[in-house]
Parts: sequence; C-alpha cells; structure tokens
Amino acid sequence: MMKKNIKSLLLSAVACLSLVSCVKDDEYAIPTIYEYLYKDGFETSWTDWTKVSVTGAQEWQLDTQYGNPGNCAKMSGFASGNNVNEDWLISPVIDLSSVNAALLTFQTASKFSGNPLEVKISTDYTSGDPTSATWTDLSGNLDLDTSNYVWTNSGNIDISSFTGTNVRLAFKYTSTSSASTTWEIDNIKILKN
Repeated sequence: MMKKNIKSLLLSAVACLSLVSCVKDDEYAIPTIYEYLYKDGFETSWTDWTKVSVTGAQEWQLDTQYGNPGNCAKMSGFASGNNVNEDWLISPVIDLSSVNAALLTFQTASKFSGNPLEVKISTDYTSGDPTSATWTDLSGNLDLDTSNYVWTNSGNIDISSFTGTNVRLAFKYTSTSSASTTWEIDNIKILKN
C-alpha cells in the first residue's frame, strides 16, 4: 500500500513538473488600445472634404477601385501628358478640444515620378483659399516606390501640440509639366493617445 502511495505521489510530481517550463516566459509588448477621434476610409462619402484646385484642370477624385480596401482619394496631374497642378484635399473640422495627446495615421500609395505629397495641419483654416490659413507641415512615411503602387503606413505622427482646439488636415498635391506622380490616400485616423 505504501509503495502504491509513493508511486502515485511520484507520478503526480512528474506530471506537475512537466507542466512547468524551465524557460523564462516570453516577453512581449501588450498592444495599446486607442480611441478613435476621427476615422475616414472614404467608404461612404467624401462630401465633407474640401477640394481646392489652385492651379491646373485636374482635381482630387474618389477612386472606387484601388483603395485599401474599397475607396480612396486619388490625385494625378497626368492627362494626355504631365500638367502643372496644385490641388488641396482638406478634411472636415476635427475636434481635438477635449484631449491632451493625439496621433495621426494614414496610408498612401503612389506611382510615377514627381513631387512628394505634402501633409499639413491647421487650426485656422475655414474655407476657400488654403493659402489664407496657417499650415504646419507634418512628416510621416509615404510610399516612395514610384514604380508600383504599394500601400504604405505613415506611422504614428504626433499631433499633440494641436490638441485643445479644432484642426483640419490637408494633403497638398503638386505636379509639373515634366513630372506628375499619382497619389492615393486611405484610412486616415486620429487616435487619442
């Protein structure tokens, strides 16, 4: 009987030890959960966006085929050749008045050589001529592979210095008579940080 108890005890101990790892637990970052303050993938409508063509006949368009996924905003200065263009795509008013920290993310894809897309933010644009407002340049990752459309994440762009007020984002496109990149934008998000 004693042998049987010892045998059971040893088997139980071996079973327990086999469930315990001798290796340190994997360390991994617990992902941060963000609250969206603004989100637009151009899936339903884009009538709340302001499109301003300063120079040239080409304008920002809603592309229903090549978004990531679904729709995206698209601009190209090419129409039977390269054309001189300056076109702004300006977001609706985004309320950052009740937050202390915020991040901007978006995706871009591009093809053909030409000028880079400019990303800007303003606290005083209301309507009309975008040059009448004060704009601050924002830097993020853009799709720079102009040989092929590759959706590229901007990364987290800290816009915390603009919190406590209302803002508008702008994507400024320019092209010349010798080069006109096609730019696509999708999945614009502002996250409470």
